[in-house]
Amino acid sequence: MVKLLIETGKRLLDIVLENISKLSAFDKVFVIEAPTGYGKSVGAPAIAALNHEKEFSFNFIHVLPLRAIVEDLYICKYLYALGVQSSECNRAPPKAFCEALKVLGVSEKDVAYQMGFDYMLRGVGRKEPTYDAKVVISTLDSFAYNFLRIPVTELFREVKHYATPRARIFTATLFLDEVHMINRFEDEASDNVLALLKVLIEFSLVTQTPLVMASATLWSAFRNSIRQWSKDRVVFFTISKEDSKSGTHICVRDREYENLAKSVKWRTSIVDEKDLLSKVVEHVEKGERVLVVRDRISDAVDLYSKLALKEDEKALLHGRLCLGDRERALEKSKNAKVVVATPMIEAGVDWDFDVGFRDATNIPSIVQVFGRVCRNRTDCEGEVYLVKTSNSLGSLLDFVNNHKNIDWRIPYSYTSDRGEDVVGYQHILELQKAEVRESLRAEIIFRGLIAPIALPPSYINTAIDEYGHSLLKKPLAQFYVHGVQGLKAAKSVYDVISSTFTYTYDIVERGGSV
Repeated sequence: MVKLLIETGKRLLDIVLENISKLSAFDKVFVIEAPTGYGKSVGAPAIAALNHEKEFSFNFIHVLPLRAIVEDLYICKYLYALGVQSSECNRAPPKAFCEALKVLGVSEKDVAYQMGFDYMLRGVGRKEPTYDAKVVISTLDSFAYNFLRIPVTELFREVKHYATPRARIFTATLFLDEVHMINRFEDEASDNVLALLKVLIEFSLVTQTPLVMASATLWSAFRNSIRQWSKDRVVFFTISKEDSKSGTHICVRDREYENLAKSVKWRTSIVDEKDLLSKVVEHVEKGERVLVVRDRISDAVDLYSKLALKEDEKALLHGRLCLGDRERALEKSKNAKVVVATPMIEAGVDWDFDVGFRDATNIPSIVQVFGRVCRNRTDCEGEVYLVKTSNSLGSLLDFVNNHKNIDWRIPYSYTSDRGEDVVGYQHILELQKAEVRESLRAEIIFRGLIAPIALPPSYINTAIDEYGHSLLKKPLAQFYVHGVQGLKAAKSVYDVISSTFTYTYDIVERGGSV
């Protein structure tokens, strides 16, 4: 047994490392469940370092669902830990994160990223589409293409050189972050992504490629699907009220985290949509910083336009902004009194607000959004509101009406110091009724791509044509908004890209309604 190399300071992560140290082969899928802000992402390199020392893997691929999270993690954690500091970063990465990179023996040149439309990075660091680096931080989209032998740099070429990225995946520790987001966004064909996850789980078990998944907001149906796909060769590590072990589940109590989380006092309320504006203004006038997340872009824009604040006091973020506008909005949001957004912001953005509002619809999203309230503070009073709309979940509203004491940072229920019963957020997650069902058609196509020893380019081209060259999302269309004269005046490709925004093709077909 290899001695535990690094102590992360997070008991759940240290238990994960202890279990890895006892393995003779990485023959199970590991799933880490811990609250938002716990430190799952920054604990990932410690897992990779231990796997490297035990010769389970040679390299490390950290997979994330969104480009913005890849950018933040790459610049503000990985590069920062290796001495490349940026003014964009709020704080340095934890000591354990830096130690893990030392154990891996990597320098700045050994750490790369991979994502499409990497305008935001503007030449910072190293891009590596073939995954030919010791550590790669990648979007899920890029990972899917490389895993399925569709090299991202040769998507439209007749001949595909897929051997290098595929080999790098075989030899890596794979860390799938924010895995709950697979089954949620409208612009993703979720059943296709679930088919990919099923095939990846089976692949990792057959090849003994270490696969670790992390999330704050899994619910029972999702866990059951993971168990089925892995044929029970899975271990769930979960923050819980007490230490226990049962079958595939290891529950861990982290008293240090628990004490910090309990210092936040929560107040949960329901507000009618017609009263939303006045309630937001009420909190702003108290000097509080407010986050509002609406499902629909049109609703977010409407609220933003009605806020009688200076332009530098409010920020608007949604998926239809030009990339340049989005970058400016993100910068403005750091100090804005009110940030109005759609669910695109809920994962990976290290924001801290006093008050949060969220449409009472998507339950995992609600938990993630409220995780941005009192995120980096103790002895804080967090006030959160569920916005009642025509699309609200009745079961969710009923639950909140019947349970006023809800803890949005601790998953399990407990009795407070004042003797009051407090309900953990996991009880709310179990109200989630979204089906976790993979696409059989996509699964068949994906198996056909990964199984053969050699694969003719014609088969790959047929497969990607089948999905409009967009395997995991609905086909996308990119639009330039400043007209012919603006295009002619552009001084660089970045000027052009920063003036574009993305529509899914089905939105284009129905006339651009959002």
